[in-house]
Amino acid sequence: MNPRILLTVAAFLLCDAKLPGLNPTTLNGADATQRSEHYGRSAIRRNAARQRREAFDPKTYESSLTWAHSERLDDNGDVVLRWVTSDSRVTFRLEARTRGYVGLGFSAAQSMRGADLVVAWVDDRNGNAQILDCHGSEYEDRAVADEVQNYELISGYQNDTHTTVEFRRQLDTCDRQDFVIGEDTTQILWALGPNGSDGQLPSHVQKGSRPLRLLQPLSKPDDASLMQWDIRLNDLNIPNVMATLFWCKIFKAPELQRKHHMVGYEPIIESRPIKNGRPVAEAKGQSPVHHMVLYECAEDRDAYAWNEWAKGDGFYGPNRPSEWAICANPVAAWAMGSKGEFLPENVGIPIGKRGGASFYMLEVHYDNQELHEVLDSSGIRIHYTPQLRAHDAALLGAGIGVSALHVIPPKQRHYRTVGICGAECTNTMIPDEGITIVSVLLHAHSTAKKISLKHVRGNDELPRVSEENSYDVRYQQSRIVPGGRKFLKGDTLITECTYDSTQRDKPILGGYSAMQEMCLSFVLYYPRTQLAGCYSMTPAKEFFETFGVKEFYGVNMMQVENTFLSSSYVEYPILPIDNQGKESEEVGRQGDDQGVGFMKELVIKEPTEFRNKTFMAHLNEMPWSETLLTEQIEKTLYRGMHMTFCKKNDDSWGAPVQIQNYPNFTELTNNDTSEKSCHYKSVRLPSVTKTNAATKLSVRWSAILAASLLAISR
Repeated sequence: MNPRILLTVAAFLLCDAKLPGLNPTTLNGADATQRSEHYGRSAIRRNAARQRREAFDPKTYESSLTWAHSERLDDNGDVVLRWVTSDSRVTFRLEARTRGYVGLGFSAAQSMRGADLVVAWVDDRNGNAQILDCHGSEYEDRAVADEVQNYELISGYQNDTHTTVEFRRQLDTCDRQDFVIGEDTTQILWALGPNGSDGQLPSHVQKGSRPLRLLQPLSKPDDASLMQWDIRLNDLNIPNVMATLFWCKIFKAPELQRKHHMVGYEPIIESRPIKNGRPVAEAKGQSPVHHMVLYECAEDRDAYAWNEWAKGDGFYGPNRPSEWAICANPVAAWAMGSKGEFLPENVGIPIGKRGGASFYMLEVHYDNQELHEVLDSSGIRIHYTPQLRAHDAALLGAGIGVSALHVIPPKQRHYRTVGICGAECTNTMIPDEGITIVSVLLHAHSTAKKISLKHVRGNDELPRVSEENSYDVRYQQSRIVPGGRKFLKGDTLITECTYDSTQRDKPILGGYSAMQEMCLSFVLYYPRTQLAGCYSMTPAKEFFETFGVKEFYGVNMMQVENTFLSSSYVEYPILPIDNQGKESEEVGRQGDDQGVGFMKELVIKEPTEFRNKTFMAHLNEMPWSETLLTEQIEKTLYRGMHMTFCKKNDDSWGAPVQIQNYPNFTELTNNDTSEKSCHYKSVRLPSVTKTNAATKLSVRWSAILAASLLAISR
């Protein structure tokens, strides 16, 4: 018999799916499409005549696995995904409110096209659970059966309302039609079919996506000694005239007789919109809380003032007392999409006067672009314990200083910016034995697509400390550094962010607003030192010259630079410009804009071709579609001069401010520690619950299929 015919017969006999819409084609041409359609019609005819297998009894079903992770994929909890990983594979349990098919997908984008898909259902006629490994067509929203089936069905059942299936796969199946599950954030796609849609693919009843990282440590330790401290605001009124708002409040630590360790934290989100003058609790209400950072405050002899501040409601960020500048050392950082963090088991952050701090400052950033009036009582729940861990840990902020001197041009597919924690700072602040980095939280806003934390020692780049190649602002969790990373005196940390600004028409400036951008790394390390922040930004003179500007009216470059270095807006004599009132109103709505309003008031004096334009008008009018221009700007700001800052936890300088060139080192060309050798599988994995006799039949035909593939390969 012709081996290709033998292969086709074997594949038909192995398939137990009635899937007219799942055509196994690679879409390489018209012939392939015709073969695919013929395959689909044949499969339907054969499936209709096939003897039905014995039903799976749901009453005897009980999972023997302990699920390490569980996430609701939708707002209502109609789709729940549980999973557990080993060194080489992942096992899933999908629970969905439907008696039709359930679909799960894995992709780097929020799209079905090109995604790795798995479709499962329980046959209404006999109770058999079935599964099919598919992928999304590159040209339309359609599921296509994979040539090789790499998902193994464990079991499945349905009751009156839900369908539940368990299945597993290798993290890397070595199949080009499958998604490699790794350390990066994955877009988890899901879809539910209508009741009775066993193996059929009509229009989805429901569908959606959620970003998750499937490879992550256990979410919460099993420790009976854990205690909680809730740090939260009390009915703060968010006005409907502020699109961006920062609020800061002081909290006094619990009275502890000895040192305790903070080992984790989680968000408390409680936001109620005000309607008709009254706050309303809404189950699906969207909170304007964008991110929160908790800082410990250095010791101050004026305990009375701090106790009074702790009793108060707090201050609008730019108006907070200057004494609060000593609250500079971050101990917890939360951003939207995160469920909170628990530290690795060998480290804890000291808490309380006996070993940590007496007072803490909570900083909450509200993103209120819709301009709703909201009553907010959000905050952070701290988990701490008297059972001390092996090491006292601390959190270090690194990256690009938050400032309008951080610019991302519009209409760019891949535009990079970089922040440096330089050797001068680490040589002064890092102990002789070095520190060990144990986890990293990478943070930016919505146009960021990749973030990496690079490690340079001498003239060589070491493997990345942490890296996210599919960054999604909706999902921001810390990343464990396996085994820890030793970081020595004189080493350099470089935070690199890559942005996709193709959907923006105007340049994006650095700042706290969700419409602005950031590029930050929060680094958890031990042993604890006084180093709290290590950032950089482009010096003002070099920045403005990069965009062709040499001089402004009424203010010199040193004054401009000092404005961006200060924590408050500084008034300088600026010439009046047209539509000044409109721009000022816009700034007011954005609140603490980190110099954006100042840039709108700077009027160019030199060169003459830009004279009397505001800098922002000039920036907006630049020909950003010219690739050579944007590439040169990126190169100059990336590889050029950087002003570096080294801050202690009491807000004093750990090293003098430096202006330095981008470090000269041999860049790492491949961050993978080892290359995997892949060989394509040729045997179909179990895809249906079946009796023992059916299993034996499947094994025989699997052997025929394997032999057929071997014959064809020869």
